Amino acid sequence: MTSQIFFNGGFFDETEKLLSVQDRGLCFADGLFEVIRCVGGKFLLFSKHVARMRESAASLRMELPYAGEELLRACAELSRRNGIIEGELYLELTRGEAPRYHTFPEGVRPNFFMVLNPLRRMPEGCWTRGVATVTFRDIRWGCCHLKSINLLPNVLGKQYAKEHGAFEALFFREDTQGKYLTEGPSSTLFAIKNRVLFTPELDNILPGTTRKVVMELAGRDGIEVREVRLRLEDFLGADEAFISSTVSEVMPVIRVDDQTIAGGAKGRLTDRLQTLYWDFKQDHLE
Repeated sequence: MTSQIFFNGGFFDETEKLLSVQDRGLCFADGLFEVIRCVGGKFLLFSKHVARMRESAASLRMELPYAGEELLRACAELSRRNGIIEGELYLELTRGEAPRYHTFPEGVRPNFFMVLNPLRRMPEGCWTRGVATVTFRDIRWGCCHLKSINLLPNVLGKQYAKEHGAFEALFFREDTQGKYLTEGPSSTLFAIKNRVLFTPELDNILPGTTRKVVMELAGRDGIEVREVRLRLEDFLGADEAFISSTVSEVMPVIRVDDQTIAGGAKGRLTDRLQTLYWDFKQDHLE
């Protein structure tokens, strides 16, 4: 049986041809996306993800054409129709279909769809033993605060990590003082030193939903949190390190390129934040 998707207000078999080759998402990457974790048939921080998409759409002079309650009902129906209760919900909004001219078309309806996929398989032991990462130059554009579907640099970073036996790439930029880390192609970076939690400042990076949750949980647990320009050497010299995302949650990092960090093992504060996040997750499903 093939999967069902939600497209422009209705449910369709995923094999149906619904998008025009002149969709602006295909031609210009003129669109936005979100990924939401499905847990037990419910959706983690659904309202916050939809609010971010709506705000980002407004900044690009687009409109998300559905109320949150309507979308949440559609998500529950996707879960029911596909028999998926542990999964990853993908939402995409494009400006719509029009002849391929750069300027905004007038009177065009946006395209919006949602796909619910089964939760991807993670490397064995990734949350207990940690994962390896590699550095990769940050070649993205100047609007990384938007969750744009223009993800080719992220794809290249992920492929580079895969080809080098790593779970994630760590984007870096350079200034007069050398290399500093920004984020991963699909994750936020954290380092712990002397019981202080450091994460890159919001300087042309995504203000991740999971990032914000982790920072708030740490603060409430008495862990000092600092947003800084996170130098590569400081990350390498951290007592503990981890990445976070909707799917990775709180995942320890034990290697960067050829260098072991954090003693090559998950640290106590990382373990504590994992527990806090997993408890938080169960209380924030919609």
